[in-house]
Amino acid sequence: MRFSKLVLITLVFHILSPYARAQNAQEKAAADRLTQTEERLRQAEQRVLAAEEKLRKESGQDDWETKIFPIRYVDPNELTRVLSMFRSNVSYSGGALRILSVRAPKEIMPAIEDTIKKLDVPMPRKDAELMIYVLMASDQANTAPLPSALQPVVNQLRNVLSYKGYQLVDTLIARGREGTGTNLGGILPVELGNFPGNITYNFRAGFRVVNPDGKDSLLRLEGMRFVLTVPINVQGQTMNLDINTDVDIPRGQQVVVGKASYKDRAFILVMNARFD
Repeated sequence: MRFSKLVLITLVFHILSPYARAQNAQEKAAADRLTQTEERLRQAEQRVLAAEEKLRKESGQDDWETKIFPIRYVDPNELTRVLSMFRSNVSYSGGALRILSVRAPKEIMPAIEDTIKKLDVPMPRKDAELMIYVLMASDQANTAPLPSALQPVVNQLRNVLSYKGYQLVDTLIARGREGTGTNLGGILPVELGNFPGNITYNFRAGFRVVNPDGKDSLLRLEGMRFVLTVPINVQGQTMNLDINTDVDIPRGQQVVVGKASYKDRAFILVMNARFD
């Protein structure tokens, strides 16, 4: 009986041995392939690192370093242009973070840090006063006198526009501080047609004093918008007339800013500015 069991075990071992050997061979082949793949990946990584090192050396940037600078006060774009005088790569994050990333040689980086420290400081804000003349042009001749300061501007408008009459509807005075701007609203003392209701206006703009190319200073109106709300029927419906633009106003000069038309009439803005 024991002999029969021994013969059976021996027979089973001889039957299963090829399968076991085949499975072991498959596992070994898979392990070898994995090892070869890992080796190829390691070699590829070494080639990439070597290529990056070669590129740094060829570009002369092997001794460069990168630093991050938060900008608190000045315009990061203007600061980027200033830093372009250095041998460096400067990028601006944009948005609310106001971060400059600077990559430069180690021996130059202290000078860049010092420049940023000196320039990124609070700037004194300037007060500005904006005089806004609201003219209404129409096909009807108007004999009402205009302020002498506006007469040269109206003479020029007559040469480029076909309207016969020009009337000063209102004079607005907007005061603000650089960086904050102004926001005005009210009613214009004028009627259009027979519809009930007032013509209301809203004026807003950001103030910024600039000195482009070293020339005389300008008051820059950023995001300027002048909106007239006009009644158009007895049911109380209204429509908006919109003048929307950025504009530079030189000190002491009259500037025609824009025009909004309504039927046979047009509203024209003329401005001048005073600022420190």
